[in-house]
Amino acid sequence: MVLCFCGKVVVVKMSWTPLDPGRRFFACPMNDSVCGFIGWLYPLMCVRAKAIIPGLLRNLNSVQERCNELVRSMNMLQEQCNGLIYRNNMLVANVKALKDHNLKLKMYMFGSWFFFVIVSFCIWFV
Repeated sequence: MVLCFCGKVVVVKMSWTPLDPGRRFFACPMNDSVCGFIGWLYPLMCVRAKAIIPGLLRNLNSVQERCNELVRSMNMLQEQCNGLIYRNNMLVANVKALKDHNLKLKMYMFGSWFFFVIVSFCIWFV
């Protein structure tokens, strides 16, 4: 168990500086502590690793940002799809109402023709 200068148990953090990318170190667990840096957990990295890791991090951040953009686009498309589904449901309800109205008009028309035929028949033969 390693203690920092203020007596607390240290935490392991990772450096993302250009000189020591990905290198782990001991640090005080308090965010605004005056203890500061305590010590390195692993030895220095080779020059090649120091050159490659920042590029990999940039690529990872680029891929993550693209993923976030795709998620935002997907959410926007989902909202549009929900709007279209709602509109479709409204149109289906309107079509059903128009069909019901059309059926009523057909029944009125049939009734009026039937009444017309009965009245004409009564007038003709009376």
